[in-house]
Amino acid sequence: MKASTQFRSSLLALGVLLFAGCSADKPSSPTAPPTTPIPPAVGISVSVTSSTSTLEVDGTNPAILTIRAIRADNGQPVANLSQATVTTTLGALGNINGPQTIQLELINGQATVPFFPGATVGTASIRASVSNGVGFTAVTVREPSTPDTFFLSSISPNTGSPQGGETVTIHGGGFENPIRVIFNGVAATILSHSTTEIRVTTPPLLTQLPTGGTQPVNVTVTVHLNEADQASDTLTGAFIYLNGSGGGGILQPSIFSITPSSGPNEGGTQVTINGDGFEAPVAVDFGDPGNEVAAQVISVSRTRVVALSPPASGIGAPNLNGLVDVRVTNQSSGRTNRAINAFRYGASVDITAISPTEGPAAGGTLVTIFGHGFDEPVAVTMARHGQQVVSVSGSEIVVRTVAIVTTGCADVSDATSVVNIETGDTNSRPGPNFTYRVPHPLIFSVSPGSGPQAGSTLVTISGANFGLPMLVDFEIGNTPFTGNVQSSTSSSISVRTPAVPNTVFTEQDCDDNGTPPVTVPPTANPVGKRYLAVAADVTITDPSSGCTVTSTGAFLFNPTDTSCRGD
Repeated sequence: MKASTQFRSSLLALGVLLFAGCSADKPSSPTAPPTTPIPPAVGISVSVTSSTSTLEVDGTNPAILTIRAIRADNGQPVANLSQATVTTTLGALGNINGPQTIQLELINGQATVPFFPGATVGTASIRASVSNGVGFTAVTVREPSTPDTFFLSSISPNTGSPQGGETVTIHGGGFENPIRVIFNGVAATILSHSTTEIRVTTPPLLTQLPTGGTQPVNVTVTVHLNEADQASDTLTGAFIYLNGSGGGGILQPSIFSITPSSGPNEGGTQVTINGDGFEAPVAVDFGDPGNEVAAQVISVSRTRVVALSPPASGIGAPNLNGLVDVRVTNQSSGRTNRAINAFRYGASVDITAISPTEGPAAGGTLVTIFGHGFDEPVAVTMARHGQQVVSVSGSEIVVRTVAIVTTGCADVSDATSVVNIETGDTNSRPGPNFTYRVPHPLIFSVSPGSGPQAGSTLVTISGANFGLPMLVDFEIGNTPFTGNVQSSTSSSISVRTPAVPNTVFTEQDCDDNGTPPVTVPPTANPVGKRYLAVAADVTITDPSSGCTVTSTGAFLFNPTDTSCRGD
């Protein structure tokens, strides 16, 4: 022990000497504290799948996009309510007139959104981003098919038992013998077919699924099998094998996603629960175990339940403005499934899109604001003006724009904001801009197009967006001459032309007496000068807004004196 202490003392003394030696060489400078390494952000793996690879242009049947996001470090789903941003280069998301960019909240790492093809033929490139992860897919938007065109569009029903034996119908076109249908590499039994439908019995899944597990598989159809014009098409992930519990044909409900995943405390948000194994009649409850409140069920299919969220006040004060579970129960069998923390009451306000994005300054435009967290009553501001609210739901607000008074000719544009009046909550990021278009005057014609220098010609100017009153100038060079407006409407102005001086006219050499000019001496037989007609620009000005419009060279002034002067 003593030797160890002496050794440490010697090291300490040596350190002091070294430090002193360094200090003697030069002044010491501050040393930055060591930085703690910042751990890299967790990688996110994002996938996007579509229920079909092709849609017909202007079609009303959507493709269902499924977005999945998992952590790269542990393979687990990202946290509930993680934001996914989905964009498409063609078509619309959410509804047939929806935006091309939409925000989704993920539950158990998954969310779905319908994609509608729109009116443009091409390939829709669809991108989904979650944190630092990005996934892509594509859907072909094609012209309406003819009976001879081979393609796949969808499969129904799109779920079944891993033991196989389900009868499903594949929809598309150009189905001609010989035909082969493959589910995940295994051939299905073809029961019947037409040029647009194939009925098959599904084969068994070769891999074992755990109870309650699901596995999407590809479905491939080949026509003219083993012939020169053989062709194949594939629906990616179009059929889902679902392993219920207990067998016996009893469906086990599974919840994949809930859209929207938030709504106001008052309830009434129309919620779509996507999943499988739903069997009417179903019961939907919102709330944690022991505090559930029944929701009103609107519709039920095997893969989708639509319900209205109940008021949060009935669930208990701790769950106001908070996350609650959503439970679905098949009432005939008692089978149930619960999505933990799947719905948020009193969600933060977020605006994802508005439509349309512009309207006249006179107001009266109906605008739909898309987003979530809207809770009536609300106050809406667009382009720095408060708007008239028509209707409110948890994900949509409809307003009618108010008329605005402009002090200039420029359009008025600014962001959209929503405030939940009772809580004061507002969107944390600026919403999309709305633009008030100020009506600019337009000139279509000026008649008649000429008149005398002395003025007083009655001229009619036809156009649009004329204010009351309007000012009319006849401008020659840079000099304006103001006309005398007799009457005006929004589309027509009657004005008498002003008189203009001789100085506005250009002059031309002339020799009316036929005597050749003599330049030496310069005073003998000089050449004369004659005034020429001059074109004037017609400019009208709206004094209330300052807006102007000019028709270049629209009126011709004829000189009073047309003689050859000084000849």
